[in-house]
Amino acid sequence: MKLHPFTPERQVGVIYQVEGSFADVTFSAATKLPRSHFGEYLGRGEVGEFVVIDVGGTAAFGRLLRVGSTTNNLDTLTQQDHRVAVEGRIQLLSTLHLDGKATRGILRYPKVGDPVYAASAEAILSVLQGGAADRNTPLILGRLSVDDSVEVAVPLARLFGRHLAVVGATGSGKSWTLGHLAESVGRLGGKMILIDATGEFHTLGANAKHLAFGSLSDEPSGTTLVGIPHHLMREADRSAFINPSSGTQLPKLREAIRSLRLAHAITADNSATAEHQAIVDTEGTIKKAGLKIASFGSANKAYGTAMEDSNAPFDLKLLARQIQWECVWPTDRNAQDQYGGLDYTQIGYVSTLVSRINDLVQTAEIMGVIDPPTGTNDALTEIKDWLDDANAHVLRISLRNLTYANHLREIIVNILGQALLTRARNDELKEIPLVVAIDEAHQFFDVTVGDEVSSTRLNAFDSIAKEGRKYGLTVCMATQRPGDLPAGVLSQVGMTIVHRLADGRDRQRVEQAAAELDHSATRLLPGLVPGEAILMGVDFPVPVSVRMQAPVAPPASDGPRYDNWGNRPS
Repeated sequence: MKLHPFTPERQVGVIYQVEGSFADVTFSAATKLPRSHFGEYLGRGEVGEFVVIDVGGTAAFGRLLRVGSTTNNLDTLTQQDHRVAVEGRIQLLSTLHLDGKATRGILRYPKVGDPVYAASAEAILSVLQGGAADRNTPLILGRLSVDDSVEVAVPLARLFGRHLAVVGATGSGKSWTLGHLAESVGRLGGKMILIDATGEFHTLGANAKHLAFGSLSDEPSGTTLVGIPHHLMREADRSAFINPSSGTQLPKLREAIRSLRLAHAITADNSATAEHQAIVDTEGTIKKAGLKIASFGSANKAYGTAMEDSNAPFDLKLLARQIQWECVWPTDRNAQDQYGGLDYTQIGYVSTLVSRINDLVQTAEIMGVIDPPTGTNDALTEIKDWLDDANAHVLRISLRNLTYANHLREIIVNILGQALLTRARNDELKEIPLVVAIDEAHQFFDVTVGDEVSSTRLNAFDSIAKEGRKYGLTVCMATQRPGDLPAGVLSQVGMTIVHRLADGRDRQRVEQAAAELDHSATRLLPGLVPGEAILMGVDFPVPVSVRMQAPVAPPASDGPRYDNWGNRPS
């Protein structure tokens, strides 16, 4: 493709000064230009417009940052004739070659007297799409704010290849952008898992498969109720719920779980010997006070595989009781028969652990997820089946009805992230890359649960941000509080879609993560209108302001309606 960016009809002025990556232009010809050229909008010197500078046959591509006139012209400005000397400052962004290829950065700097032209739609698209070699499978995001005739379509490799962040204050259009991305991935035949923290993306309807934790209340028809059985969790995930101290309580917890796995294996074995059956009491625990070491050793040998299997089932409701039995084994086989057969002088140091477990198993909202009743599907199995289905493209996982108690939401999301990262490390996602979109992402990155004595760090998605890309697993993080995201996570983002941000701390975090080229664009953030965003990042050639395309089925993100106050019937 041969570009012709230097047509005389598009010239707006000439360069009169160059300073670093900025060039100053005098708009000697802008007022003479028509509003359009062959039906295409023609910029005449408005802030945010793109221009090209003829630098010896190569186009230096830039954007107008400032337009003004000297104070000497103030009297003229108040008169009817506004033909005054106008100048502007151009930020030099990219180099556009006449063969249609674009290079981030400036190969040749303009000189004084070089002509400046209003950039054509063809030139803008060549820069945004990076040249012919990078235009395969683009995703349409919207249209340029300064020229709605220019459609902004970004190649998938640039959009998702090095992680994506969608940030913006409440009401700025962040959720609409995330909904549009999910719909577009479905149309393009990709793979996206959308973790829906608030349930607002239920409007995806038949465009996605829906899984829900907690309950099916307010979920679309056909949604599958799921849980994650506790025995399928890693020890770190289980410890996040129970929070044992590492020095004294964790060893007893591990032994109790091994004993309950043994009890479950013996109970489930119809051919178990009478000797082995005898070590399991009527409650289903292994009462170690007075238990013969030989009998326990024989059972260990017979069912050792189940005891050492990290995913072998056991009854979580019996865990507190079994921990107490572990405290009198094997040092005191003649424990006093008080407090239900236990001498509390032996178990004082696990009393807090026992209390936490008893509280956990009595919380129905939690147990319904980690010890799900019959009829509740396993979320990890459902995800595996979806990944294996070539005709399935969008999977929505709803946390709407998931309780905030005991950090259940954060732990569940961490388990999902760790499971996906394990699959990625096994090279299961390289052929068909997977994007995981997380709404309200600041809630799920770099979370630590526990106290000063014992704590667990939930960092599965932090690890995905740092290493998932090379395995075909990338993350799209959407948040209204980018200031709460770890700086190390944002530094891994290749492209950021930034809606309006009014909070100074949030803008500062975005600026810190932005490339030097993008810093001037962040000045526009407070003034963006709803639905408008700035696209920027190391994987995007130039920062641009875009009116994002609305999703076909907008998410249910409307707030409460205060106009209903006073209108209710008495």
